[in-house]
Amino acid sequence: MTKLAKTNRVVVYHDETKDVPGENLKGHVLLFVPETLEVCETTPLFGSSRSVYNPGRIFYNEILRIRENHKCEWKLHFADIGGNKWSKHDQVALEVVTLAVEAMRTKDVHPPLKQPLAFKLAVMFYPKGADLTLYGGDTRKEKRLRHDETVLRILLKGAAHFLYSEENRVEVLRIVCDGKPEHRPFSEKRILWQLLAEEDRGRTPLRNYVSLNPNAVIEHLLSDHKRYEPGSPEHIHANFLQVADLLLGAVRYSCYRGIRTISRVPRIGEECTEKRSSISAPVWEMLRKVERGPGFKHSGHYRTFTIGQVEFEDDQIIFKPLGVKHAAVNDSRTMELLFDGP
Repeated sequence: MTKLAKTNRVVVYHDETKDVPGENLKGHVLLFVPETLEVCETTPLFGSSRSVYNPGRIFYNEILRIRENHKCEWKLHFADIGGNKWSKHDQVALEVVTLAVEAMRTKDVHPPLKQPLAFKLAVMFYPKGADLTLYGGDTRKEKRLRHDETVLRILLKGAAHFLYSEENRVEVLRIVCDGKPEHRPFSEKRILWQLLAEEDRGRTPLRNYVSLNPNAVIEHLLSDHKRYEPGSPEHIHANFLQVADLLLGAVRYSCYRGIRTISRVPRIGEECTEKRSSISAPVWEMLRKVERGPGFKHSGHYRTFTIGQVEFEDDQIIFKPLGVKHAAVNDSRTMELLFDGP
């Protein structure tokens, strides 16, 4: 079977952290969720075929199923994970994180998924103390926000170039952000439409497999899904913003703290002093695959995530890929336990 070009029409979910404990850093996360995935294939026997489905809707329905199984209507937020007993809230967070990691596979997906959902993840951490004299604006708040917008634009462009290809094209339909970042919303002109003028400004233009929908917008939405009617676009977006928050927290924990896992998923009500490690473990395991070297190319997670730290030196932007931090780690089988049983 020969697989032809694939087109991903995506909604990008954005969240940010203002602080990385122990580091003078903050960060952005972008979660690329296909609203429409169109796959064209050819075979010698049957010729060409075309398949179109909605990965975002499939994943959203699975979130609803997880919530219903545990009678969970509360908002999922990594910063709220705490306490010493494993709760329904912790179980739901773990199952959603595990499902999100599975949704990033490009092949060999596990149940409950039946087909790859082609999610992508990009996280960038960057210094807090930037030189703001390079940015316009009348106040320090405005200069700081313009700096953050610049970093976000760099991340969006770099992630799209790295995570997609001629055989796997992407069209950005919209960016949905968790609340307002500062005193005003993000500027569509400075983030989205400036990407189309990169060449005019002496920068590398967008590659031809990356495009922006003519009606692309940046939306700011509160991530508490209980504010919205179930099934509405706002309810769907709010749930995905919570997923982005959990993934950002898990990446931050994996790269800067180090995971200390237990050997099995705790039962609800059991003592558990390493909740954040346990909930981050599926992400930690995914990020570790980079350590396989050339063998990583055969993984279902190859080119589905990019994690890094950026530094600004003079007029240069230095990007440093991040790996996981190795702490005292037991044999964690979190994902296998959830999908396949003990």
